[in-house]
Amino acid sequence: MNGVSRRCRGLVSAGVTTVCDLGSVGEVVQRVRNAIGRGELVGPRIHCAGRPITTPDGHLRSFGLLASNEESMAASIESLVADGVDVVKVVATGGASTPGTALGRAQFTTNELRCAVHFAANAGLLVAAHAHGTEGIGRAVEAGVHTVQHCTWLDDEGNAGPLDLGVLGEMARRQQIAVIAGPLPEELAEWLSAHVRTSHDEAIDFGLRGQRQLTTWANAYTARKHGVMHALGTDALFGQFADFHDLAWRAQGLVELGGWPENLVLDALWRGGALALGLSEEIGIVAQGAQADLVVLGGDPRFDIRALHDVRAVYREGSPISRFD
Repeated sequence: MNGVSRRCRGLVSAGVTTVCDLGSVGEVVQRVRNAIGRGELVGPRIHCAGRPITTPDGHLRSFGLLASNEESMAASIESLVADGVDVVKVVATGGASTPGTALGRAQFTTNELRCAVHFAANAGLLVAAHAHGTEGIGRAVEAGVHTVQHCTWLDDEGNAGPLDLGVLGEMARRQQIAVIAGPLPEELAEWLSAHVRTSHDEAIDFGLRGQRQLTTWANAYTARKHGVMHALGTDALFGQFADFHDLAWRAQGLVELGGWPENLVLDALWRGGALALGLSEEIGIVAQGAQADLVVLGGDPRFDIRALHDVRAVYREGSPISRFD
């Protein structure tokens, strides 16, 4: 719990006032969430999924709830409700961190995913689907999940394939959110921290992993042009950067290397994140009746995305949390 609480303090100091943790062991994140809510710890408000639902041989099986049919899927949702989660995570495809699973292959049938959405909705919960492969994305969209995490459009072999325009159309119609999440390849992270801003047209060799990340960002931009709303995530509460600026580094990468315009990146960062959490009338906006979560920056990120790194003060619900001179 101490590690999670330290991370939370760092995140809110970096300007992050709300986080969603999509997968944890036991109930440690729930305990930190509750402690922050009681004012015992400093940190962002937390929405947590607890244990992810996966297949017996699937991604995150080492700590997830295992389901192999609709009956066990419903039982898993019941367990999560008892755990006091805020959102349900289903693992719709394989993942990079679990050997033996294929990123591009679907793990659940459409009906099994539809069962998860149904029972989660009965409990007042939204469903987030981890999905890299186009097959799994299509099934998750058809089942009615609220967000598709990663949404990288990989084929059965794990290669970045073409986007399915039919699925894109359904996502836009249903107002489902694609969440750009995942660790940055080291080559990209090092470049972003060491170089001045460049045109995304500049030819840079980032290797296979880096190029796949750039292709993923390009696919996401195409999806955005087709009306799909995006949110920006990190894929881990603990992150990969010591300065806690994981979101800012990703935002910078989308603009400087991914070809995204600043306004759409900021829209994904703030409004998109609020939509993904089902809190679009409370956070991500500055409006009467909304939570007074405000971040004061030393520059204007609409013109220089790197201003997101220059955090001068953070207010959560109108109260100052951190100030920087």
